[in-house]
Amino acid sequence: MKNAIPPLLLLAAATGGCASHHAFVEPVADMLRAGVVEDPQQISRLEKAMTDRDIANLLDAGVRAKLPSAVALAKLTSECSGFQPRLEPLDANELAAWETCVEGQPMIRGVRPVSVLSHSSGKPTLHSLRVAGARMGCELVLVYLQSDSTVDNPNDAAVLYWTLLGLWTAPGNTLEHKTVMQAVLLDSRTGMILGTSTGDAYAKRDYPAAFAEQRRAELARDVPAAALADLQTGTQRLLKQVVEVAVADRQP
Repeated sequence: MKNAIPPLLLLAAATGGCASHHAFVEPVADMLRAGVVEDPQQISRLEKAMTDRDIANLLDAGVRAKLPSAVALAKLTSECSGFQPRLEPLDANELAAWETCVEGQPMIRGVRPVSVLSHSSGKPTLHSLRVAGARMGCELVLVYLQSDSTVDNPNDAAVLYWTLLGLWTAPGNTLEHKTVMQAVLLDSRTGMILGTSTGDAYAKRDYPAAFAEQRRAELARDVPAAALADLQTGTQRLLKQVVEVAVADRQP
């Protein structure tokens, strides 16, 4: 009987919510709603960018960034859409992905992550992050906000969990995970928003209850990585435009 306790506990956890179904809530990565943007001029320009459907939008070709320069990277995350986000450290894989993103871009000298040590203000805003980037010697600052949403519900196959063996073999749970990102590229000197880019990814998996922890960990890893890759596609185009404008301005 002692050996039966873990499967029974797992069965109770897997079937306890069968009577209810939780709706999937769309994540929102909105710097305006999150309070990251405080300057009225920046608010106006970001609102303008949000009406453009392009994956990357160059807002002001009249601003010439002083290049060459590295790009300061500031990642913000919010556990609940609309609440004040926090500055998040970049792990090795994410930093490597950004290094790859800027490779081959003339006059872009790599990336430098903004850390809690280089960011003196407790509340991250575009202004405080721009100041941090300037202190790091970066003429460009890329700030991106990530928001995630996940839901796990039993499906019709969950009735097989009562066989106990079904806990390991029946795909009675459906897991959904979505990540959305919004990025703005700032000129450190002027604070002008040079452009915006967005990225998103979604995955849905059916799985047996016994593998809940593994499947949730997989989606929590893979979906944000796919959203980041989508964001970087637009960011590459955006940086290319900024560099082209800067180079053209140097032409006699």
